Amino acid sequence: MQNQNDITPLVAPLEALNFLHKDYRYINKQLNALQAYQLMTGNPPFWLRVAFRVRDFWSFKLAGVQPIQGFGSLKAQIVQVNEKLDFFDVVKIRETELFLQSTDKHLRVLVALQINEHDDTQNKLTVTTSVVTYNFFGKIYMLPVSLVHGLIVRNSLKNLN
Repeated sequence: MQNQNDITPLVAPLEALNFLHKDYRYINKQLNALQAYQLMTGNPPFWLRVAFRVRDFWSFKLAGVQPIQGFGSLKAQIVQVNEKLDFFDVVKIRETELFLQSTDKHLRVLVALQINEHDDTQNKLTVTTSVVTYNFFGKIYMLPVSLVHGLIVRNSLKNLN
């Protein structure tokens, strides 16, 4: 397995990606990456919970993809590499970085949360999502996801206020 120090914020080289989205928000200097993720995902809106249910139903029916049940699982105070956080595998975790990956036979996703110093009171949290699809179902799956992903991330980032 790759050392967590060597992991880049992209699931594959830029030219190999099928989807890439990046967004940011200025956050309180006291927040670490895990806390930011927990605030972002801890109370998903009704429409997103419904979207995950629809995703789980159709993905299982059409391609045998196991349900992920969305965000909002119990949040641990301490999370380590190779543990689960919601439907993601933790592949890198530090105070200023949290890299989460989800892989199945159709695609691989990496969500990278990175915190950089901004000024005396705030840091800049950048959320980078990258995806590589492996087959036709992965490409079809990503069509609606690519249309709403930015909305989901921006909505989640608002929870950091």
